[in-house]
Amino acid sequence: MNGDVKAILSLYRSCLRQIRRLPTEYLRQFFRLRVGDDVRVILDPKHAHLQSTKLKRVRKDLGKLEGANAGYAKCFDYILDTAYGRRGPLRWEILNPLRSEPGVELPPRIIPAVESSRPPFYSREMKALLTSDISVNRALTPAALDHPPTLPPRADPNSPEARALGPFSKRREVNMRWRFFQQKVQKVAFPLQVVLEELPQSGGSASVKTDSASLARVGIRSVGLQDSGVFEEIEALARPPSKDRHSSKNDASSEASSEKPKPTFESHLSTRFLRRRYQQLLSRIPVLSYTLRTTPTGAQVGKYQVKQSPHAVKRYAPVHVTASETDVAWLQLAERSQGKKSR
Repeated sequence: MNGDVKAILSLYRSCLRQIRRLPTEYLRQFFRLRVGDDVRVILDPKHAHLQSTKLKRVRKDLGKLEGANAGYAKCFDYILDTAYGRRGPLRWEILNPLRSEPGVELPPRIIPAVESSRPPFYSREMKALLTSDISVNRALTPAALDHPPTLPPRADPNSPEARALGPFSKRREVNMRWRFFQQKVQKVAFPLQVVLEELPQSGGSASVKTDSASLARVGIRSVGLQDSGVFEEIEALARPPSKDRHSSKNDASSEASSEKPKPTFESHLSTRFLRRRYQQLLSRIPVLSYTLRTTPTGAQVGKYQVKQSPHAVKRYAPVHVTASETDVAWLQLAERSQGKKSR
């Protein structure tokens, strides 16, 4: 056992050496806590049933850390996805609160006598994420949330199939609804925070806020890493330097960045490589905004929308570049000269 402890501590020290080489303080703190917790579980006799799983994860993390510090893009993306909740335990910590909504009743039971027969509940945030092609590859329609397309026509008691073959099994309907819900939720990219956009009644630019106090004032809840400044740090690291130099003075983001210094990379890897990794990370982190409008009667109406950071790498690049007037003129000149030569 003494030899096993020495091997585990040696593995832990190897992880710490790689963690110290990560480019940001957030990444270093995250993986120190992650690896440290796993090593404590491995060395605790009370968690003997978890030792093999945790040891395998630490070894995998060490390999990914070594690859990331060596400049391999896939390994670095794995590190970023783990630290920012695109995969792993943090992803499920962000997801679980969105499976319910305070103050909203659960849907009625499909089988009246069975409590567990309630269909899955879609919160307002979850509906916005599932029906947007930014957070999922194939967005769902609002009708698909109420009636999953996987249900057969017989599930409708008024359908010809139900009248001819009899009613569809309620237990099967419950299982199919939950299976559809679980499959779609696993494919959703979840935000790190909610952005509140308040549009004034008189028009003009919207005021953008992300603090929990402002969200609570309008009756919406925080999501993920709200108030931590993590998403703002990702955007600052992904922003090209030229956009910082030429940004307008009226830009709210530039005013916020002028109050405190922009975060920088502390790494032996090239800044261009790291910035590209963070730009691609932003394409996997949707921006969940709550737009609040004031009607002429004075009532406030809000709606969730899913957007993408302007500094993110676009998922679908244009296949054809639109020709400008200058390009068209050159093409016409080339065609005329080619016609003269053929004569």
